[in-house]
This record gives sequence, C-alpha cells and structure tokens, in this order.
Amino acid sequence: MKKRPVMLWMMILPIVVGGCGLINGGNSDQATLDQLREAGSDLSKPHPFDLYLYHPEQSGAEQLCSALLSDGFEVSIGESTTGGDWLCLASLTMLPTIENLTKLDTTFARLIDQYGGEYDGWETMVIP
Repeated sequence: MKKRPVMLWMMILPIVVGGCGLINGGNSDQATLDQLREAGSDLSKPHPFDLYLYHPEQSGAEQLCSALLSDGFEVSIGESTTGGDWLCLASLTMLPTIENLTKLDTTFARLIDQYGGEYDGWETMVIP
C-alpha cells in the first residue's frame, strides 16, 4: 500500500492543528493537545474534529463510513485527492481529551482490522 504523508499539521494555519495516535503513538495526540492549548484553545470546550480514513476500494470506504455513521459520526465519502484510494471523512464534536482521542484510536483500529484500509489522522480548530 502506498504511504501518504501523515497529517500532523501542527499549526500550518494558526487555527488548525492535527494529530494521529495510531500512526505515531499516543504521545503524538498529547503533544498536539498541548500545542492546541498553547495556541489559545480552551480544552474544556467541545471542538470539531475531522478524521481521515482511506481504503483502496470504494466498497471498503463505504463500509467504514457506514460503521462510523452508526457510531454517531457524520461521514462523507469521496475519491482521495492523491488518487487511487477512497476517503471516508468522519466528523464529530467532542471535548479534546487524551481519553477521547484514545477511544477514537481504539474504534478506528477495530474498524481497520475489520474492513481494511488506513487511518491517517485528525484535525481540529483552535477554540478560544
């Protein structure tokens, strides 16, 4: 499987940060939360999260999206901008805590084991 660049945007824009616990280990999520706080985000407020899952087949991406939809995520599916894969974009609003991110990592690991594909990280905005 062709490896895409990891979405650790870590302040490319002053309002967007991202992390990825499954790819780089849980410390990446904590470091990103620390950066989010340092950027002025109030971590006691809910934040919108976008999470990126890819599958080489449209049907696999549809299965991932369907499973996430039943778990309460908003989802959309489309072709990857890099070509060849299908994107399942999952969105939800939650408190940005390491516990919540760890639960997401566990959920996505289970789904990837079940349907295949790849989890490529998350992003959120600074919420003052």
